[in-house]
This record gives sequence, C-alpha cells and structure tokens, in this order.
Amino acid sequence: MKIDNPFLVTAYVSPQLFCDREAETATIAGALRNGRHVMLYSPRRYGKTGLIRHVFGTLAKQRDTTTVFADIYAADDAHQFNVILLNAVHEALNPSPKLFLKNAMAWFSALRPVVQFDELSGQPSIALERAKHRKEEATTREIFRILRQQKRTIFLALDEFQQIATFPDVRMDAVLRTELQRSPNVRCIFSGSQRHILQDLFNNATKPFFGSADQVELHRIDRDVYAAFACTLMKRHKRSLAKEDALFCYDWCNGHTYYVQVLLNRLFGDARPLVRATIVDVMRSLVREQDAIMATLRSALTKGQWDLFAAISREVEVDTPTGSAFIRKHGLTSSAALVHALQALLDRELVYIIAHRADSGKPVYAPYNPFHGAWFKYR
Repeated sequence: MKIDNPFLVTAYVSPQLFCDREAETATIAGALRNGRHVMLYSPRRYGKTGLIRHVFGTLAKQRDTTTVFADIYAADDAHQFNVILLNAVHEALNPSPKLFLKNAMAWFSALRPVVQFDELSGQPSIALERAKHRKEEATTREIFRILRQQKRTIFLALDEFQQIATFPDVRMDAVLRTELQRSPNVRCIFSGSQRHILQDLFNNATKPFFGSADQVELHRIDRDVYAAFACTLMKRHKRSLAKEDALFCYDWCNGHTYYVQVLLNRLFGDARPLVRATIVDVMRSLVREQDAIMATLRSALTKGQWDLFAAISREVEVDTPTGSAFIRKHGLTSSAALVHALQALLDRELVYIIAHRADSGKPVYAPYNPFHGAWFKYR
C-alpha cells in the first residue's frame, strides 16, 4: 500500500513508520513467547494499539502462530463482548470470505450464529442472538474452545480491557481467567487506558486476575528520539525539518504521541518550506480548529470546572492544582470545591495524570489534548 503521508494518525502500517518503543516491544514479545500474559497501560492516544500491532508483527514471524486483536471499547455487556471477540477470532483464523462462511457455521452451530454482510464492503461478519447471562458465559467458553483446538500458539490482544469491569451481567474477569488457565496455547495482552480500573483488576488480591500478568506502562517517547525520527522520515521523503524545530513540535504537544503525529502530519502535507514561521502558522490553524469544541465544552462544564481546566492548561503541567499558591495565581475557588472539579475533569478525560514527581510522588496533571491547552493560551 502506497503511503502519501508517513506520519500516521489512524493505523499501524509498518516498522519503518513506527517510532521507537524498542524496549517495550522486547518486553511484551518476550513475555508472550515465554507463556506469560501482559497488562499494558497508557493514557489514550499514547500508541498502545500501534505498539500491539508492532509486537504482533514481530510475533507473526514465528511458525505456527496466529495473532488476534479485539477492541472491546464498544462492549457494554457480555453479549457485545462475545460478538466482538468472535468476529476478531474469525478474521484471524479465516482470512478469506470463503473460509469465513465455511467455518462460521461449522464451529459455532451450537450458538446459532447469523452471518451478515457489510453493505459497503461486502465483507461478512457474525451476529449472535442475545441470551441469558449463563448462555453468554457458555458462548465465551465456546470461543476459547475453538482457540484451544488450534494447533498453534494464539496471541490475543483485548484492547480497552477495563470495559469488562462495567459488564452488569457476567463476571467476565472470572470467566476469562478460567478459560485462559485451560488454554495454554493462548497468551494475552490486556491493554487499557484507565489506570485505576486496571490496577484493581490485576493488583487486587480478591480479583481473579491478581498477579496473573506482567505489567507494562507506556510513557512519553524520549524527545530526542522522537525528533530524530521526525527529521529522518522527513528527509526520506525529500523534506527538510531541523532538529530544533522537531523538538519545538514535540514540546508544543507535550510529548503526547497522537498529537505530535497530527502536527507532523499537517506539516508534511504543507507545501511550504518547514521553517519556524510555517510551523507556527500550522499550529495556529490547529488552535483555531478547537473553537467549536471548546464552545461545547464550556457549556457542558460548571464554572469551577472550566476555570480549573483553563488554569491547568495554561500551566501545561501542575502537581498541586488544589494548592493555595495555584488557587491565588489563577483566582480559583476553595480547594474543597476544586477537588470535585478536578475529579470531574479526570472523569471526562479532559485532564490526566501525566507522571508522578520523583521526589514527592505527587501526581502531575496536564490537559489530555495539548491543542486544548494551546487554545487557552493563544485564543
């Protein structure tokens, strides 16, 4: 596939267009090869999905292996989880429509699957009749029975895994732990973006997955590494970007992988020479594009939440958003009210914990979207 713009923002394509994560790739691939599961955490848009695809590309080189990727973010209950997982399994094990249709009925006849066709692409997919919760547990077990029957190693990624904690009908963590214990050929990556839920699932001694997976957390890619990657990729496509300007882009996006890629994607698509004036002009354009979004947010947030959001955004990173000095500087309300406002911003994923101070262990807060942060500064 021909790639017009090498700074990808929607999908993983190849190792050549993937920046760094060498240590994380080696850690995750090594654990899976040696029969261990992995819990992978990072804030949204740090590159978890791309990393999983990158790891799977490495693992796929082994003989007698298959990789299965299931994004369960849209699953609200066990039924939706099973439909997503079932289609991911069939997509991996039956790459052609002919095999898909042949095996859909043969493997899952007891579950009465319904084969559907996408109106636009014509590709087949499977729907299942909704059943009582015990039947949904049986469906999950049936899917794992099929995986166990494969004479190969299955590397299974369950993306946005924290969703299972919200299922109202089935203790999916208990069901999955049992099935994985019975399926030695299945090794899992449980990835997600909500730290407190994942930590409860894997570090709470009362939960089924306690101590069952290696834990890997993604941090920001080193700024010098990212700058070198950007300059090299530009040069490969006969564009010139100075290292100091690449670092300027990284810092403006606070090192957040997705937004750095968005900015570099826009710069690559701009025909002008990539000098500082061009970069600033593109940045201003990105800030202006936030106007409608920010107007909607302002009407949705309380005054206290909006004021705190603005204050954190202007500071870029804050470790004491409820401290007296911060309150005085930005004219905020009492610290008691700020605690609730901060939690509301965290719940809405407008603000997140970007790191913890090495000396004090205090969480450091930053705006999730650095373009929102820039909007408060420059609009």
